[in-house]
Amino acid sequence: MDEANVAGEQDVSSAGRLVTVGTGTCVPSLHRGGPCTLLEVQGFRCVVDLGLGSLHGLLRVGVRHVQVDAVLFTHHHPDHLAEVLSFLFAANYDPLPRQRPLRLAGAPGTMEALTQLAESQQGWLAAKRYPLEMTSLTIGEEFVLGPFQVRTSRVAHIETSIGYRFERGGRATVISGDTGPSASLVELASGADLLLAEASLAPGDSGDTHLTPHQAGTLAREAGVRRLVLHHLYPAVEETDPAGTAAAAFGGPVTVAEDGMEWEL
Repeated sequence: MDEANVAGEQDVSSAGRLVTVGTGTCVPSLHRGGPCTLLEVQGFRCVVDLGLGSLHGLLRVGVRHVQVDAVLFTHHHPDHLAEVLSFLFAANYDPLPRQRPLRLAGAPGTMEALTQLAESQQGWLAAKRYPLEMTSLTIGEEFVLGPFQVRTSRVAHIETSIGYRFERGGRATVISGDTGPSASLVELASGADLLLAEASLAPGDSGDTHLTPHQAGTLAREAGVRRLVLHHLYPAVEETDPAGTAAAAFGGPVTVAEDGMEWEL
């Protein structure tokens, strides 16, 4: 791990883990896959987003696609859905095809987009040997998913973008998805042990639908989180000092995620 990318120590435990499977964007990269995050606790595995390279990235951290219990989507932009067709195709035609139930869920519009994609394949992606549940979430909805109590909130990207808060055993982890500065995300992340936040924009850039590292740090400070992890990094951001910039605004430990990093849940 590059020490220049870390402000604070990495925290790993076998009790449960969050893995940044893919930490990049829509821009192809040899060292960053598309957005994909794994939450794994006692044999239950939830993935948030399936960006480019997710299936191979999951294999690199020891998880086969047939072992995933649920996939949640933050929104329906292509860089967050890029491998869902491959995921569903492999579920049927892997030499060891999927049998365990699968739940797909996302914000309004996401399930409709997935259904249209699946229908374009003329039945090849229809679940053959396993139960498949597709759920369109109401923004602000709370639900139980395996060992987690999950809460959703609107974030500032597109109208149907959502962030997720996962709670278990008194600990909370928040995944922002794509977002700009967002009061609702500050509320969702309040007091969280870890905030996985996007940091798409280089210092000096501005926008309402993505964050700079400074804005991510500010958001983390306002939410009072314990640790900030940055991902969804465009190449221009990597040429700066995103960890230092975010830490200066946050005042707490910051890590610039790389593919395959792990933290305790």
